[in-house]
Order: sequence, then C-alpha cells, then structure tokens
Amino acid sequence: MTIAIAMNQDRPAGHFMKAEHFALFDDDGQALAQFANPRVTEGCGAKNALISMLKANQVTRVVTRHIGEHALAGLLDAGLHVYQLTNGRLNPTQWLSPAYWQPLTDASQGGPALQRMKQQQPQQRKAACHSGRGRGCGAQDSGIGGQHRGCGHGQGQRGRNSGHGCHE
Repeated sequence: MTIAIAMNQDRPAGHFMKAEHFALFDDDGQALAQFANPRVTEGCGAKNALISMLKANQVTRVVTRHIGEHALAGLLDAGLHVYQLTNGRLNPTQWLSPAYWQPLTDASQGGPALQRMKQQQPQQRKAACHSGRGRGCGAQDSGIGGQHRGCGHGQGQRGRNSGHGCHE
C-alpha cells in the first residue's frame, strides 16, 4: 500500500488541492517518490489529473491537513482512503502514523466549496452589516471613513447617524 501526503516544502500542506507536491511513502515509512501537484498546469481539470496520478502510483491512502468537499468526494469515489492529520505540528514520523489520522469517509467531512462560500459571502456580509433599522452596520466609534466591523466597507461621509446606508 502506498501513502500520499499533500506537502508544501518539507511539511504537510495546509490544504490538499493547494499542496505544492505529493510525497509517496510505503507502509514502512520509506520515501518512494514525489510529484508536483498538477493544479499548476491542469487548471480546472486538476482534481481529475491528481486522482489519476495517485491511482497510477498505486496510492491507496491519502493524508492531508484540510480538504474541500469536492476533492474529498473525488478521492472517495476513486476508492482511496482519506485521512486528516489530527495536529498540524507533528514530526515526520507522526505524519505516517495512523494514530495521528482521522478517517474521512464522507464528502460532507470536507470543507465547503470555495464557490459556495463566495456565493454566500455577500448575503452574510449584508446580514452582519445591516441592522434592519436602516442605520447601517452599527460600527460604533469607527468615525467617518472608518472600517465597519461586519462588512469591512468604509462608512459614508455623512456618518452613521445620518440615516444613509453604510455603503455610501
């Protein structure tokens, strides 16, 4: 069985699809090979190219710190076992120890897709920003031109209590 670990330089990558490369190990912890993440050259087809590369190298287990729900679904659908490191401050011996792995068995265990987060963000920002009383986001003491706590937009020239919205 071959283990693939998503890596950035000489440490496990913070996110699976953003890894610089993937290091391959056997069950005894011996390094077998490494290959660059195809996301740089493949663009939108990176997930499929990566899964193909993992399968071609007979990878059966993938270890990562964080992974999105779509990438996780693709790996699981390809029959790979996926594990999340339980701690980001492990030494190289611990990266390869199942004692420090949390099994991921369902796509919902992955992080939300960035596309969905971007679609939700304006709605969340508006909800955090507008109080429903027409007074803006309530960034008290932010002063004219200050940043709002809820939305990060600057306050209009007329200030918070002018009755004008917070994005003027």
